[in-house]
Amino acid sequence: MAFFDHGVLRGLEVDLAHTLADALNTQLRLQEMPQPRLIDALRGGRIDLVLSTLPETDLRALGLVASATLLSTGQMALIRAEDVATFGRLLDIVTTGARVGYQRGSAGARFVQANLPNAERVPVIDATWGIAALRAGDIDLFIHDATTVWAIAADPDETDLLGIFRPLTEERLVWVMRAEDEVLGRNINRIIRAWRESGSLTALINRWIRTQVEIER
Repeated sequence: MAFFDHGVLRGLEVDLAHTLADALNTQLRLQEMPQPRLIDALRGGRIDLVLSTLPETDLRALGLVASATLLSTGQMALIRAEDVATFGRLLDIVTTGARVGYQRGSAGARFVQANLPNAERVPVIDATWGIAALRAGDIDLFIHDATTVWAIAADPDETDLLGIFRPLTEERLVWVMRAEDEVLGRNINRIIRAWRESGSLTALINRWIRTQVEIER
């Protein structure tokens, strides 16, 4: 949801951050850092907000709170188009003994470890590596965020890979902040309500995800 395009940081997360900063009438400073460091940076006060799909139980244990939902999402499977007959059903995925790729430390990793006991598990560094491994035939499925699968589906030139648009998990994309930042949280929720009512949140998401997406109300 965030990527460099000719040296410029772009994507849904970037647009959400800019739009939120404008609504809060505050200056935005984006910081690039590895995903595993984000939560520690937030708790330590080095950043004020992150976009996350962590469950609320995990957030509470970390002293963090979530905003209202921006996007209902989850983990999905990405396959080679030629294998649609093999992996077209959810049952085919959860009972497979095939090679299943997932990103280390992600929600996809937790899903694979908990629900695919027969699979040959293949951890990868990130989505780019997972997609490349799937194309090369080194894995048979890649489990990752729905946004990754939607992005592949939105590419009109993509013919080799196919998303299975049945969520394997239920997750919420939210702004996450420290529990003591109550005023910030109230302001963000007010802004999200206004975005929903005006339709601007749906328009913003559809700019980057050109598939039908339901906004939780």
